[in-house]
Amino acid sequence: MSPFFLLQLVGPAVALHVGETLAAAHPDRFAPSPKLRALVAAGKTAVYRPDLTVDESVAAILAGGDRPSTAEEVRERALEALAEEIRLMLDEGVVAGPEDIDLCMILGAGWPFHLGGITPYLDRTGIAEKVTGTRFHL
Repeated sequence: MSPFFLLQLVGPAVALHVGETLAAAHPDRFAPSPKLRALVAAGKTAVYRPDLTVDESVAAILAGGDRPSTAEEVRERALEALAEEIRLMLDEGVVAGPEDIDLCMILGAGWPFHLGGITPYLDRTGIAEKVTGTRFHL
C-alpha cells in the first residue's frame, strides 16, 4: 500500500492529529506537516480520485520546493529515521529487544519476511551503525 493510500484510509485529519500529538509529546523528534495541515484545512480527504488519478487540487497543495528529493534520498531518510526510532524504543525500554520490533514490522507493517526483519536489514546495510553508532544485533 502506498503512503497516499494509507493516508486516504486513515484520513488526513486523523493523520494530522497524530502528528500534532507526537510533536507535542516529543518536539525534538516530530514536527507537524504544514502540507498536511493545508490539506486538512482545504477539506481534502483523499489524494486520489475514484479513478485512481491524482486530484490536481491536492497536487497543488502538496507542490513546492526547489529541489525534489530522489527516490534514493527519500529511502535513505526513511530508513535512517526508522533506525533512530528503533534505537530510542530499545533504549527507553518500550520493547524488550530488536526481535519484538522485527515481528511488529513483519506482521503489522508488511515488512518483507524474507529480509529477516527490519533490524537485521538495518545492520546489513550499515544504516544502524551510521545513525546510532552500533548494530542492533551484536
